[in-house]
Parts: sequence; structure tokens; C-alpha cells
Amino acid sequence: MPHPWPKFKYLEGNIPGNLTKTRTQGIDKSGKIHSLGYKTALVLETDTKKDTIVRKSCDEMGFIGTVDAKNGYTYYLPAYSTFIPKLNRETGELTFDKKFTGVPQIRSGAEGKNGIIYMPTYTRTLKIVTLDTKTGEVNTITPEKPSRSGIGGCNHIWGAATDKKGEIYMPQVLGTSVAKIDKNGIFKYLEGPPVTSGVSGWTHKYIGAIYVKAVDKVFCLPRQGKRILVINCEDDSYVELNLPEDYLKVAHKSKNFHGYLAPDGWLYSTFWADTICFRINPKTNEIQWRDYKEEFKDGHTSVKEGSGIMSLGTGYSTSALVKGKNAFLGLAGTTRAIKLEFK
Repeated sequence: MPHPWPKFKYLEGNIPGNLTKTRTQGIDKSGKIHSLGYKTALVLETDTKKDTIVRKSCDEMGFIGTVDAKNGYTYYLPAYSTFIPKLNRETGELTFDKKFTGVPQIRSGAEGKNGIIYMPTYTRTLKIVTLDTKTGEVNTITPEKPSRSGIGGCNHIWGAATDKKGEIYMPQVLGTSVAKIDKNGIFKYLEGPPVTSGVSGWTHKYIGAIYVKAVDKVFCLPRQGKRILVINCEDDSYVELNLPEDYLKVAHKSKNFHGYLAPDGWLYSTFWADTICFRINPKTNEIQWRDYKEEFKDGHTSVKEGSGIMSLGTGYSTSALVKGKNAFLGLAGTTRAIKLEFK
């Protein structure tokens, strides 16, 4: 039998605004998801038991990505903010800790075995901001440049995932070298061929990284690239897998924002500038895709009417958070938030 696709559902509650609303999600013990604003100051609260979403007031914005640390807090990563907020996963309390005098341009992060969160930046000369979860101390590391410099000399990193040994793997956005921080906090670039995702020039190849313990590999899904990067954590080798040609013929250039490991064991893309989702089986590397256009319409004559999206540049969704057998997608440019139900 074909592997079933998840069922699409809109949550109750409309959040208007022609902009990308959030790129973060953190969940507390009660099952409520707290999302901080990207292009506007807000907190979106999703009740995973009632399937509702509401907007609450907040003074800060400019956050991309989260890290669920071992100390019981979820940290929100600042791209355009001087604060590092954190969510107490036990109580649901959000606190905002001012850490910077200027915006650090952080896009992703992962916690190492040493309790330090490493946060690569979207800067031409790559800098990695560190946060010691025990002391709250923040520092900055400037790693060596790769032997193969990225387009225009840019060596940005946008994605980080920790394996079972506590080592962190990071793909570049515009460069061609895969980076790693080992369990001792030592930064290096992996040996291997250039990583291109089948594209060239100022094209965002990969953003995000997902560790799959069952196969001890890190998967990096493309944002605008045409391949999936798979890193073998056992020996630090890596390969790029081509997305299906029939999918590439119909997909938007901006295909995905990060992606996630779903309850069924497959890795799924998040809807970005189109209504198509692709997925990969991490055990077999089989890749499939499906268009959810009719579900987005929800009985209306167009996707725009059904979802409330005003511009594809704001995205249909961004991040994703799995709770039980459901995946809740981060609300982007639509007025309605999406949930996918897995059997």
C-alpha cells in the first residue's frame, strides 16, 4: 500500500496581516505553542488540544528558529533583535534577556554536549554566537574561512543539528562546504565535494538541518535548491539527492522553510511559496511529493481566499512543531494556521 499522506486542517482563529508573522515555535508542558514575531511584534499562542490560535501583545520581534535546550528552556534566536527570549517549558513563562547592543543576524542554532548553544549567523564573514545555558554568558567565534569560499565571498550558515554524540552539523546557504562543531567545541569543515544543491549564483541552497537518530544522519532540505543534503554522522561523509524532476517542473523556486521529522518517520518540507509538500524516507531515501492546493482552498474558488495569503513572498508557513501525531506549522503570510494530522 502507498504510504498515506497527512490530513490537512486549518486551526480556528484568523490572524490578519500581509507579512511573515512568525518563524519560531516553542511548546510548553500544557501543550500550548508560543511563537514570537518575525516581521511584527507579537506572540501567537496555539492550543494543540483545542486546535485554536490567538494573537497576544509583545514588544519584541525579529526572531528565526528555536533551540530546545536540555535545561528545560526553549531559546528563541534573534535575527533582528537584541534579545534572546526563552520559554520555560514547565510553566509556559516567556522571559526576554537582552544580550546584544546590535542585531546579531542569527538564523539557527543547536546545543552541544557541553551545554553551549552554537548559533551561526547570516553574515559574509561567518561568526558563530555562543550561549552558555548554565551561566547565560554570550560570546562570539569567528571560524576559519573554507578553502572553497561561497558566492561573493559569503560563507553564511543557516541550519544546525546535533547528533547523538553531541556534535553539530551545519550546511551553508551560499557556500559549498559543510561545517561541523565537534563535542569539544572545535569548528571545522568536512572533507568532500562542493555542495551545490544543483543551483548557482545568489540562490539559497539549504536552510535548516534535521537529525534523524534512527539512521544517525542529518538531513538538510532545500529552500531554493534542487537537492537534499544527507550527512552521515558516523563517518562525516555526505551526499546530495536529486528532487524528482516532475516535482521540480511544478514547484516554486522557494520550496521550503526548514522542514521537520514527522510522526510517521518521514521528513517533510514546510509549505513556503506554494502549496506543494515533498517528503523523504530517511531509511530508503525515497522522495515523494503532493500538492495540497484543494485543501488550501477549503471550498473557496482560490487558494488566496481559502488561506488569506496576500503575497507569496510572505510564505504559507515557516517552521513546524510535532505534538503527538500532529504537525503544527508556523503561521507565515496566511491568516489561517495549518495543522497536518498523521495516522
